[in-house]
Amino acid sequence: MKKTISFLLAAAMILSLAACGPANDPVETVAPAPAATTPAESTKAPAETTAAPAETTPPETTAEPTTPAPTPAETPVPTAPPETVPPETDYPYHPTTSLTFTKETYPKVDGATAMYPMSVEIAKAVIGLSEEEAEDFIKHHTTSKAYYNLIDGTCDLIFVSEPSDDILNRAKEAGVTFDMVGIGRDGFVFVVNQDNPVDSLTLDEIVKIYTGQITNWKEVGGEDVPIIAYQREQNSGSQNLMEKMVMKGMPLMEAPAEYLISSMDGLIDRVAAFENSRAALGYSIYLYAKDQYVKDSIKFLAIDGVYPTDDSIADGSYPLSKIVYAIFRSDEPADSPVRQLVEWLRTPEGQLAVEAGGYVGMK
Repeated sequence: MKKTISFLLAAAMILSLAACGPANDPVETVAPAPAATTPAESTKAPAETTAAPAETTPPETTAEPTTPAPTPAETPVPTAPPETVPPETDYPYHPTTSLTFTKETYPKVDGATAMYPMSVEIAKAVIGLSEEEAEDFIKHHTTSKAYYNLIDGTCDLIFVSEPSDDILNRAKEAGVTFDMVGIGRDGFVFVVNQDNPVDSLTLDEIVKIYTGQITNWKEVGGEDVPIIAYQREQNSGSQNLMEKMVMKGMPLMEAPAEYLISSMDGLIDRVAAFENSRAALGYSIYLYAKDQYVKDSIKFLAIDGVYPTDDSIADGSYPLSKIVYAIFRSDEPADSPVRQLVEWLRTPEGQLAVEAGGYVGMK
């Protein structure tokens, strides 16, 4: 009986222990739950991290445009030295030229009014001056004054047309002879008012007008209007060309004082004036009247049927084409800056400088 009771008690204890075991199992299985939750939370964390770069990307994109921002500030740096930029960009003959001068070593130059722009271009090329600097540096006077300065030794080199007989006589008296080197071409032109119906004259008709044999425009195909034939002063470049190229020894008629004009622009102004619209006739230098002192109310006349243009002057078909010269004293030393400059003006680079000044190059 005691054994039976003991057996029953032992069985009860076993059952009791079995009941306690299942009650503790859920507590142990909860422990992995946080571990399972942790991956879920870490998954969210990367999602938040991924969103963060998306938010930071726009600032990085914005930063890229700001990176070139210094570039505009850096852009002026190459152009900082304005004195060197113009020759290197505007004048193709400057960067390759083997001839260079400073203001101190450059020859003292003078010349005709019409040749001043060419003289400026030459100085820009071989000294490396800006436009403004060259214009301040180069000084030209009239043709006759330039010759006088060369004879007197006031200047070393002049850019002019050929000398008149009076100039040659003055040089001879001073014991001076000239070296004349052709560096370009130009034309001698006759101008009338736009309202004048005449478009062409022959050289023979011009000679007869300026000797007084033809006095009315109707005699050369124009209206019944007396011809006002303007002239330039003695020893001016234009007057010398008129005497040598057109008159060729024939004496010009004596002009009334009001028809004798002392300047190139003054003569053009007279022809352009309204009151002279049908009567006036004058002459000038092609380049000067075409590019330097332009008046819309005047026109060039064709001579012997050929109109003055760059092409007709270059090929010589225009009857009054002429050579422009670099002239210096014959006693210049062989290696002097004057001779070096003049020799360079005959090179392809030098001819570019001449053409930049408006003249037709030597072909």
